[in-house]
Amino acid sequence: MDHPITLRPGGPHDVPGALAAWAAAIEGRSGQPVAPERRERTRAALGHPDGFLTVAVEPAGRIVGMALGTQALADDGAGPPVPGHCHVSAVFVRPEWWGRGLGGRLVDAVLAEALGRGYRTVQLWTQADNERALRLYASRGFVRSGRSQELDGELIVHLTADRIVPGRDPGSVAGTGPGVAGRAEG
Repeated sequence: MDHPITLRPGGPHDVPGALAAWAAAIEGRSGQPVAPERRERTRAALGHPDGFLTVAVEPAGRIVGMALGTQALADDGAGPPVPGHCHVSAVFVRPEWWGRGLGGRLVDAVLAEALGRGYRTVQLWTQADNERALRLYASRGFVRSGRSQELDGELIVHLTADRIVPGRDPGSVAGTGPGVAGRAEG
């Protein structure tokens, strides 16, 4: 990496910077500005009291990446909490930091925090055509559950890991079933 990046727990004061990193990543991938309602939905998720935010910060203080974990809820977020099950609701890195391993560091950090909070299993949704993200999650043991849906005009797929396992990386996970092979340096 060109500059040392610090990963640390985020707080309410980090929401604007985390939101800016999220928007830069979305716009960099899609080439389109983020819709205001999508931005507000993400701002609300970042401020959720049950969430745990990890931010990646440049030496000058700018947030260049973020990951957010929360308590998983049944019925795609509409139902009661699923005991021991974490939902990774966001992992985003500014485009100028893509391909440098920062996404993997963020995933590992949020998974380590989930493990520390007592979660045993984990799930997430990601864009079906985001090969970099799919490789990253597969390298951490996530597998496709077979579920998909459309969100904000994109097809997203559901990934799960049947356990969070401390290993070489404190946030590595292991799953079962067929996954997407390879490793991403997101």
